[in-house]
Amino acid sequence: MSAVALSDQFLTADQYLQLERDAETRSEYVNGSVYAMAGGTRAHALLAGNFLAAVNGQLVGSPCEVYGANMKVHIEKVNAFRYPDISALGGPALTYDEKDDVICNPNVIVEVLSKSTEAYDRGDKFALYRLLDSLAEYVLVSQDKVEVEVHRRVGPGKWASTLYNAKEDTFELTSVGCSVRLSDLYDKVI
Repeated sequence: MSAVALSDQFLTADQYLQLERDAETRSEYVNGSVYAMAGGTRAHALLAGNFLAAVNGQLVGSPCEVYGANMKVHIEKVNAFRYPDISALGGPALTYDEKDDVICNPNVIVEVLSKSTEAYDRGDKFALYRLLDSLAEYVLVSQDKVEVEVHRRVGPGKWASTLYNAKEDTFELTSVGCSVRLSDLYDKVI
């Protein structure tokens, strides 16, 4: 999904959250600026839904949790709130406040790429997410072809990437103890 700046007016994080919680449409926040989010495609919705289903079923009975695109993630170091397509954590959620609609400690973040967001998802958005000390895996899912790129934290400030591009491939999300088959992920998409 792409985002468009709503105004030049500076808002505090609390002002943003108050407006966001009452809004009919979603917006993201970065250090005082609010950005409206655009809708996605059928392929985008299927991929996000398939990913959520594949992971959620494996987490039954575990302390891990997985969330869809309605859960906000707070990136404290840059005063930002984002809506990843999928986020997951390997233990109890650390929430921003008592409203329980913002997590601060995701271990996995997944973004479904589109032509309009791919450069941002790979660049500036990944740079923001890397500021989360809890983040262990960042997954980019192409909606135009069978291709998943998994970035794993391998040390302080160091990341390793692995590309999966065959429907018979399976990749692991080690921080939450599950795996995803590309054939399941791309079901009804490609």
